[in-house]
Amino acid sequence: MRSRADLVAAFHRTMPDRVAQATDLWLGFEQGQGGNLQVLRRLLHTLKGEAHMLELAACGDLAELAEDVIDAVRGGARPTQLTGDSLLGALEGLGLLSASAGAEGAELAPELEIVKETLRAARAELGGGPPADALTPPPVPPLVPPPDSASESALPPRLDQADAPPDPAQPSARAALDAEAVGALVQELQRLHSERDVIQRRLRESQRMLRALLVEIDPGGAAADRIAERIAKTLGYGAEIERLLGAVRADWSSNEFAAGRALGELDEVVRSASVVRTERLLNQVSLAARTAARMLGKDVEARVEGTGLLDAAVERRLEPALLHLVRNAIDHGIEPADVRARRGKPARGTVAVTVVQTDAAVRVEVKDDGGGVDFGRLREVLAPSVPDAWSLDDAELIPYLFAHGLTTSRSVGAISGRGVGLDIVAREIGALGGQVRIDSRPGIGTTILLVAPKNPHGEEVVPIASGRFRCAVPTHAVHSVVLLEDEELLRTADGPRVRLTSGAGVELAPLFSLAAVLGDAGQPAPGDAALVLHHAAGLFAVSVDGYENPRQVALVRSEEMPFTSPLVRGVAPTADGEAMLLLDVERLFAYARQAPREAPFAAAFEPKREPLALVVEDAPVARELLCGILRSIGLRVEEASDGREGLARARATPPDVVLTDLEMPYMSGLEMVAELRRSPGLARVPVVVLTTAAQGQSEAALRGLGVRAVLSKQRFVEEELRRIIAASLGGA
Repeated sequence: MRSRADLVAAFHRTMPDRVAQATDLWLGFEQGQGGNLQVLRRLLHTLKGEAHMLELAACGDLAELAEDVIDAVRGGARPTQLTGDSLLGALEGLGLLSASAGAEGAELAPELEIVKETLRAARAELGGGPPADALTPPPVPPLVPPPDSASESALPPRLDQADAPPDPAQPSARAALDAEAVGALVQELQRLHSERDVIQRRLRESQRMLRALLVEIDPGGAAADRIAERIAKTLGYGAEIERLLGAVRADWSSNEFAAGRALGELDEVVRSASVVRTERLLNQVSLAARTAARMLGKDVEARVEGTGLLDAAVERRLEPALLHLVRNAIDHGIEPADVRARRGKPARGTVAVTVVQTDAAVRVEVKDDGGGVDFGRLREVLAPSVPDAWSLDDAELIPYLFAHGLTTSRSVGAISGRGVGLDIVAREIGALGGQVRIDSRPGIGTTILLVAPKNPHGEEVVPIASGRFRCAVPTHAVHSVVLLEDEELLRTADGPRVRLTSGAGVELAPLFSLAAVLGDAGQPAPGDAALVLHHAAGLFAVSVDGYENPRQVALVRSEEMPFTSPLVRGVAPTADGEAMLLLDVERLFAYARQAPREAPFAAAFEPKREPLALVVEDAPVARELLCGILRSIGLRVEEASDGREGLARARATPPDVVLTDLEMPYMSGLEMVAELRRSPGLARVPVVVLTTAAQGQSEAALRGLGVRAVLSKQRFVEEELRRIIAASLGGA
């Protein structure tokens, strides 16, 4: 039997997952999934019982008050904004209590008392009958039709079906079905492989008989009376060989068909396993918005819309980008109440997130009705490093918003001021081969559009030809294709422009020769074709020798290529054995605007050997800050949120340097470093520790494990980290 200390540790260890599950259940209920309430109530009841049995009074009290609020809603009371905020605050409190398990709430007592008072107020409000402004959870249409009772469904039942909701502790029906399907298909492929062994033996027997036939055909000086006997024998051999080969051919065809079908089904199962529903992503966005609004004391309504399925790799990249954008919109975009009143706006601000998936791309729009980008402040921040910052128009300033370390905040707050923001968004969406577009109007609001390929393993592109280069651009980056006529092609003091006419009026977009950008000679001329492309702040065009219809291609991503180029982010093989270079549209625009370079485009290809850094840090903001610093000095970066994940990543791809925190869930940094030192190939990897713990507390143990340096987060100096990383790599 485990000791009480072990049970308490297990309780706290499982708390993050249970809090995340409870949060998703409540946010799903707000979106119309009524059956979630029963599951949430059972989860809180279990937490309450376990906490009181383990004498964890603070956790037990919070769970009990939250359970009372849920019971009131289940009894028919209509939930309000206070209901949701109080429950989410209680769940955050439970998470904090588990993270600081040793104190058992002592240090958090003032904050927890506020949470408890909010829960009591919510319970009292619900007990007084449904208020006039109560919010009824809107109905959400199901993503798929309800499963027919007479047939099995590959999707798990919805929580709001009439039958009892599934036990959250049990694996979903989808997971069990997938495992069963994969197992059956693997067995079928193994059977087909065994069949091919039999076919191979039959082919070898046919070959032996054929050799015997050839011997019999050769007279070899045989007497005339033996010729007739040999002819009869060879005819028999020939007939048997023909029969055997016919049977082998039929069996091979059947085997090939069955193997192809099994592989196709296996591919479908694997693809479906890599697809996730949008609800979890949107729940996280809604939670981040509400938490940010509470932290900043702003009245903000967060609207999230979108139903469907996303590739898991796309969802993993979208999540940090969306969370940054939503927090940024609430912090920088939504004005304080008095400012909104002076501008004639409603006291409550709005941030709307919409996810739409098309045949080729995922489009995510984040729109707020705040004050827009403060371009004046942006020019002030850029002026020391960008000499012509004050002369740039607003559209030309937008690309600078993605620079690492840029912040327009005058002080460091709970959310902003660290210089980590849109550069994270650009990095995550860029890794998918997507784009970020910004439209900001002072005093009215900002709209940010993220566009990423639907499938990260392949992409729909428009092939283009330019001189000696075969290139392509993503279809989602193409606005239109125009033929340059005299009336559309304009020569201005700032360079060629192409006239674009749309419902919004006439726009003059910058026009560049793709051949000139790639290092060849050439200028846009009448009769040329031009691709009009999106970039962050608007449109631009490039003239090309020719283009083809869009097509789907399989890409080798830039990080997998044996060379590097500022313009190329992937290569697609062509049918004739050549390669098509997929251009990075944002960098293409930046490159085209600069003065002509001496080195041709081909010289930009150079051997790539970027050192790999592994950052292990459970605090997301700190992790992003550290990753940004390391990328800025030319390192590739792998990320992990705890020691266990960090150890797995290091073993899968040995890093050149490891930067780790000490206090992390699942496995501490100290334990991870000890495991690294016991792992072949990782024993000598340089390790740098960055921690909030007292520096002398574990320093002796860390020095014994060969740690290069121990840095304090409280006295963090970026230049010191850069110097230590450089020294660690130089001595590795």
